[in-house]
Amino acid sequence: MKNEAKDSIASYLSRVMNSEGAAAPKNRVRVEIAGEEYTVVAAETEDYIRRVAALVDEKVRGITENGRVSRADAVVLAACNLADEKTRAAETAESLRSQIKAYSDEIARLRTELSALRREAAARALEQD
Repeated sequence: MKNEAKDSIASYLSRVMNSEGAAAPKNRVRVEIAGEEYTVVAAETEDYIRRVAALVDEKVRGITENGRVSRADAVVLAACNLADEKTRAAETAESLRSQIKAYSDEIARLRTELSALRREAAARALEQD
């Protein structure tokens, strides 16, 4: 792969990893993805950068292992697979947040009901005295 393209990919990875308000890039980490070496500059820890690169490498290698897909196509397919996983994870997280909210609302309702029943029971106990 041409150095210009590799630099472009590394720059893109660095921008993506720093896009969510992270501090200025601090770490320069050399990683290997699909047999190519890239330098990623990001605020995240070296361990995190390496884990991300390993995940991308695993996805690309998984697609190219049959030998019938070009590296460029494998990278696009890996990106699509990762985007799909991210989207599904976000949907699952939203569903879980909704469930937690519903459970929390139900707990609040039951606490209110319990408190009312306790007051009612206390009032009845006073009436019987």
